Amino acid sequence: MKARLTKSPDLAELEKQLAAAMNGGQPQAVTEQKDKVVVLPRVDSHGRLLSTRSEIKEAARVAPDNLTIEQMARLERETEGEDTADQELAAQIAKDSRFSNDLEYIDDNSERLSRRRQEKTSEQIKQAAVRDYKAMEGMLDSCDMCFKQTEQADGSSLLKPPSYPMVALGNRVCLMLPIQEPMNDGHCIIAPIEHVAGSSLKCDDDTWDEIGNFMKCLLRMFAARGQGVVFMETVISTRPSKAGHCSIECIPMPMNKAQDVPGYFRESLLASDDEWSQHRKIIDTTVKTEAAVPKDGDVKDQDRNHFQAREAIRRGGFRNTMTAKMPYFHAWFDPYGGMGHVIENPELFPPWFGREVIAGVLDLPPTVYRKPRRLKESHDQRCERADEWKKQFGWKRYDWTKMLEQE
Repeated sequence: MKARLTKSPDLAELEKQLAAAMNGGQPQAVTEQKDKVVVLPRVDSHGRLLSTRSEIKEAARVAPDNLTIEQMARLERETEGEDTADQELAAQIAKDSRFSNDLEYIDDNSERLSRRRQEKTSEQIKQAAVRDYKAMEGMLDSCDMCFKQTEQADGSSLLKPPSYPMVALGNRVCLMLPIQEPMNDGHCIIAPIEHVAGSSLKCDDDTWDEIGNFMKCLLRMFAARGQGVVFMETVISTRPSKAGHCSIECIPMPMNKAQDVPGYFRESLLASDDEWSQHRKIIDTTVKTEAAVPKDGDVKDQDRNHFQAREAIRRGGFRNTMTAKMPYFHAWFDPYGGMGHVIENPELFPPWFGREVIAGVLDLPPTVYRKPRRLKESHDQRCERADEWKKQFGWKRYDWTKMLEQE
């Protein structure tokens, strides 16, 4: 796949070797269509275990005070999304139109109020897994950021690249260009290779290491051109069917305007959503760390700054402050964090909010940020656009993925 994206000269030979390996070393031949056997995953699209029968649940029911930290963490993962005893009691009370909040009434109706839902059978669990698998397959087929595996007539499979122009490809994260008209020169997107629906907070530490690497490389590349960078993520829905592929937008701008961007975002977030909200309008996610000032190019101080920036991105204020269970907007102004906002009413919060603020700073028309026109490009044209972007900004000098090829 990397050879196909980079137009390697030995692409034809590599494709022949791949076809021979997938066919067991035998010449290709047309085979009859057979039924496809699918092994259903044990987790759903939310990452929750599908099975409801668990030894941890039984241990929690018999002796909840004797659970270890590991057992409590596993119990939380297994029961995520399920109704607790308090929630089921509240549901029974809501159905009772004659409910009275006194001990005599509760004692007389304790059996009915403590009634719990019947656990799912094995067949119901299987059907739920099948429905979730089909829904996940539909999301992957309709996602333009995902690599798609297509079946060929000879029974082999072909990996199709995303519809977005690919700039750099890591082990878990990639750097790509927008499929619509970019806001300005340098506009790019950081996204995980695996389909992560909704929030980047669902990504693991290894994925965040690569996200941090791309952020630092882009900051250095645009800083050499006298430009600042703003990274933005908008999560309008937490439902996988509506959330879409997780992505972080990167928009460069002149350094003198980049210094004023936090003030623009602060004022815009204070005026967004409802006037009265349960959460603070602005959540500060900046990590309070002291950066070392290099003395005469002291390498140790520079390495210490690099380590602090990496830790700030990996376990920084953003990941410790925001949550993936609620829609939110977040903007990074440096690797140490930025400001976030919990979206309580998605109907009042436009998905182009961050781009609208940037457009106001750069004096851009509404057509650039509101509904940009989708570019109609072939695969070769997308590769050419990515190559031109790398040459224009000198990405080859800052590309950290070259270390992966050396390994």
